[in-house]
Formats: sequence, structure tokens, C-alpha cells
Amino acid sequence: MTTELEAPVHPSRGRQALQRSIGWYLRQFSKVLNVLTDEELERLVPLLSERRFKPRQVLFAAGDPPERVYLLLKGRVKVYQVAENGKEIILDVVGRGGVVGDMAIVEDGERTACAAAIEETVAVTIAWEDFSYFVQQTPRLGFAMAELMARRLAGMQRTFMNLVSKPVSARLADTLLNRQEDGVVRLGLTHQELAQTIGTSRETVTALLSRFVTLGAITPIIDGYRVADEDLLDDIANGDLPVSPRHPVTAQAAAGS
Repeated sequence: MTTELEAPVHPSRGRQALQRSIGWYLRQFSKVLNVLTDEELERLVPLLSERRFKPRQVLFAAGDPPERVYLLLKGRVKVYQVAENGKEIILDVVGRGGVVGDMAIVEDGERTACAAAIEETVAVTIAWEDFSYFVQQTPRLGFAMAELMARRLAGMQRTFMNLVSKPVSARLADTLLNRQEDGVVRLGLTHQELAQTIGTSRETVTALLSRFVTLGAITPIIDGYRVADEDLLDDIANGDLPVSPRHPVTAQAAAGS
């Protein structure tokens, strides 16, 4: 009597299947990784490791050598600089699917900004040397990273231009317009963190948001605001309609605006 035996599964085939599964999973999170072929992802996955960060835990600080790049699977990270007076200026807030630490390409050997978790955050991370080599060997990834950094640098330039050229009400309105999706602004930030993105105080942000509501530019919803009058908010963002955080807007004045 003969017995059929199942063919043993080769360990390398099992690893390849696992790597394909992980690669597919990462593609769902990141437009950057979506440009890679299956074979390229299979080479990349073994270089990745998982890291978890608690709220306010620092990923890296200004002056640190660039050691790792992070792809966020969960949570949010703020990228910020600290002014001479000790105040934080938030340059960017990166969410799920975003990349943190890639700016080392243009940072000439050391970090020029800090990064810290805003909330419980999970990321996959790769050593900077491995990431740099992989970008050089994969033109599509290099192009995708160049596009990402160009958008990020444009956003930072916009932030700095707004800081020096616009009143605080215009900076706040501009931020709300940039963060809206289908007419809804999901802040995802405390008023303090929002203040740090536009170079002002928490009290000023709270007061101005109240003024915007009274004017009818926005209406409050759970965890954010709905843009009720985009043209009005755009007028505030352009500086055509100054709004003072110190002087409340009356309903009559709002109706006449």
C-alpha cells in the first residue's frame, strides 16, 4: 500500500509569499511605494522594521545625523523647528501613508528640523543608507520622492511667506482652506498645535475661529469645521477682510460683511 505525501513547502517560497503580502499591504498606505514593482517591493520589505511611538515621543531632533526614514502606518507626526525664543513652529503634519525623514536628501549631513509623534504612532522604518541606495537603483521611486519633497518644500515656503506677509487671521483662513476636503476641515490638531503652524498663540486661534463662525465663514462640526462660505473665507485668507482676534464680530456686522 502506498501513501501519497504532500510536497514540503520550501522556506524561501514561504518568505516570498509573506513579502508579497506585506508589499501589497504597504501599497495600500503609500502612493510613494505604489510606483514599485512586485520584485522591487520584495527587495525592499526585508530592509524594513516596525517602530511604535508614544504621543510627544521624538523621532529625531535638529542636528541629528540622518539615520532612518519612516513610513507611517498609523497616527500622525509633526515636523517642526524651535525658534530662538523656544517656541515651536510646525512645518508639516504627516499622517498615515506619509513619509518622515526623507528630507535628509537635501539636509547635507544633519537634520534641520525635529519630528515628534502627536498621538500613538506606528511606522515601518528603513536605514538611511539602505533607503538612499534603493532610491538610486529605482528611478521611479526617486522621481516619486522628488515630487513628494517638491510639494513639501512648496508648503514650507508658503508657510514662511504667510508668516512674514499676512496677518494672523489670513494665515488661519489659508490653513483652513488648505486642509479642507469636500468642504470639511478635519483639524486633527489642538488649538495649540494649530497656533504653532501659523506662528501665533492658542488664545488667538480660539478667538479667531469663533469670529469666523460668527461671520458665517465656517460652522462647527464634530472634530472640525464645515466651510459654509468659501468665498468669504477666501477673502479673509487674501487679507481683503481683516478679522481681529481682540474685537468680537457682532451678528449685525457679520450680516453686513
